[in-house]
Amino acid sequence: MAAPDRGSPRIGPLYLKMTEGSPSNGMPSARDIFGNLSLTSQFKVSLHLTNVDAGGSGLMSWLRNSNVITGNQTKNYVYDFYCAEAVIPGVQFDVTEEMGSRQGTIERFPTRRIFPEFTMTFYVDNEYNLIRLFEEWMNYINPLYGGTGELPASPRGQGDDLGKDRTDFFRFRYPDDYKRIISLTKFERNFDSSDSNNVKFPPHLTYRMLEAFPTNITAMPLTYEGSQIVKTTVTFQYIRYVMEKNYGNLDK
Repeated sequence: MAAPDRGSPRIGPLYLKMTEGSPSNGMPSARDIFGNLSLTSQFKVSLHLTNVDAGGSGLMSWLRNSNVITGNQTKNYVYDFYCAEAVIPGVQFDVTEEMGSRQGTIERFPTRRIFPEFTMTFYVDNEYNLIRLFEEWMNYINPLYGGTGELPASPRGQGDDLGKDRTDFFRFRYPDDYKRIISLTKFERNFDSSDSNNVKFPPHLTYRMLEAFPTNITAMPLTYEGSQIVKTTVTFQYIRYVMEKNYGNLDK
């Protein structure tokens, strides 16, 4: 149904925000215009801890010495599956105001682009390796030093035999050693896997957060008032992100 042809630019046809198909009054619905809509429950997080472009193998050696990642576990896909919730990062401009150049008008102009922090929530396994993964990542960023120098990574944690002297201190590493790429891929469930040798996949988006590292692990409340799966939320900082669009191959 066309809108009243008045004013400029034109507002286009009116429609009903319905998903049940075309209503009886002839106005198009959301499904008629957009087709199927995206669901929040289909996504994948990739931590890319092993990528060598972000500072070599120091972090992976630390995680292996901490027994967080075993020697034959060269790819950390197992931790990707523990992600229960993620937020696609936003972007905003820092804005300045110009007052007085035009009588009665305040003009605003962007001055810099700001990439806010992003968070991911993970399920905690019953061996607590997920918690230790991010704690040891942060320990690697800011290791503890004692009288003999840097305290090494340990399967039992830094406080097992060493690290309890009140004169011990922390020192940060060079940023290239601990920053990594984190990828967040949003896809839909309409895969065509009828041919296992030629799986058809739908369009999807991948956001790649560059030079990312964890800055905060939230507290995990424990209670006897009904058992639930333990989850923890990790906050990450990064320098910027890039977005990649993959058009899929369903039509091929």
